[in-house]
Amino acid sequence: MARSRWSLRFARLPIRARLTIAFAGVMLAVLGAAGVFLYVQFRSDLDAQVDASLRVEVDNLKALVEAGPPGAVASSGAPFAHVYGENGQLVASTRRAEGSRLLSVREARRAVRQPERVARRTLPFGDVRIRAFPATAPGGRRIAVAVAGTLALRDHELARLRTLLLIAGPLALLLASIAGYELARAALLPVERMRAQAERITDRRLSERLPVPDPLDEIGALGRTLNVMLARVEAVLERERRLVSDASHELRTPLTTLRAEVDLALRGDRDPVELRAALESAAEEALRMTRLADDLLVLARADEGRLPLRPAPLVVRDMLEAAATRARAAAAMRERSIVIGGVALGMAVHADPDRTAQALDNLIANALSYGEGTVTLSSRAEDGLVELHVTDEGRGFPDHLLQRAFERFGRGAEARAGEPGSGLGLALVEAVATAQGGQVGARNLPEAGADVWMALPRVG
Repeated sequence: MARSRWSLRFARLPIRARLTIAFAGVMLAVLGAAGVFLYVQFRSDLDAQVDASLRVEVDNLKALVEAGPPGAVASSGAPFAHVYGENGQLVASTRRAEGSRLLSVREARRAVRQPERVARRTLPFGDVRIRAFPATAPGGRRIAVAVAGTLALRDHELARLRTLLLIAGPLALLLASIAGYELARAALLPVERMRAQAERITDRRLSERLPVPDPLDEIGALGRTLNVMLARVEAVLERERRLVSDASHELRTPLTTLRAEVDLALRGDRDPVELRAALESAAEEALRMTRLADDLLVLARADEGRLPLRPAPLVVRDMLEAAATRARAAAAMRERSIVIGGVALGMAVHADPDRTAQALDNLIANALSYGEGTVTLSSRAEDGLVELHVTDEGRGFPDHLLQRAFERFGRGAEARAGEPGSGLGLALVEAVATAQGGQVGARNLPEAGADVWMALPRVG
């Protein structure tokens, strides 16, 4: 519980503080490990020096007592040395080591048979390290030679090293923490600049972008990604504003007509024929607004991914023939014809019948409204999809409209004024195709006319 509370508090700290604490923690571990390693290594080196010095002294004394009497150690110049007999009794001693035993009786008996080492022992003349080796006195008598070396210098050097480490370690940790803090501050400075700029960006200032640092690092990549996102948001909001503006325009015209017809119908001097014509005109405008509302509802559901679909295998030729049959009356009113072009036998798509028929009707209606000549329906298989093409023999799309042919209300002012319709037909085609895993496209044919198509998943 306490650990989770500390974790929560740590998570609430600024990133700069968390980075500094983490860096300080790592540096503490590194400096601690380095200090321990240095201390242990230095202590090992000092112990090796003490042992080597004692070994030299033991070898010298051993040679001395093996060549003469044991009492010769007193004049050897060694500070602390003893010679022990087989029973552990003290046989000879240097002057400074008199009055104390370097080895106990048991240790002395062992030293007669094998080397003995005492790492630390406190004696009246200080802490010492003792090394003892067996030797043979003249006459074949077995003895042990023991030499003690003071540990005062070793302990002093180790204490001095500990003091230096305790002073230098925290100082190094402090300097490293300060450096880590400054490094974190410098690394996060571009993020702070981007945050400050992001606070100034509103829905009325979406053209502004975040400052991106020059280095091609992760923060620079983040800034570029956020700027791309801002560009997409700006484009979406611009499309929404244009959608609202165009929808208002499209609704204003039928509403104005509807209001005028109702006002005229309310006058008392209208005969039944004029009154019926006014009501029929009002009904037509109401139907137009209903279609516009239905189209906007379908697009809204498609945007939210909630467009209801019931996909099933559909034979392409049957779909195209049914669509041509539905549109032939409208084509005859314009003195136009609809024909079926190249369609492979047995070719089928996996799609919703009603939505696909609606999309095909919109493609044909677009060709009849804005194209000329014969309207041709055809299909072509491409990369697991089946493209359903609708072509005409007119002038094609204006250059400035071709790239946004499938945008909502993307007909342009001249089309809106000259032809009926909401400008949502091709947008609905794209929504239906995309919802079913397909795609759409439009191009101007080299000879004449436009080619608009939607591609749907192929069966088999």
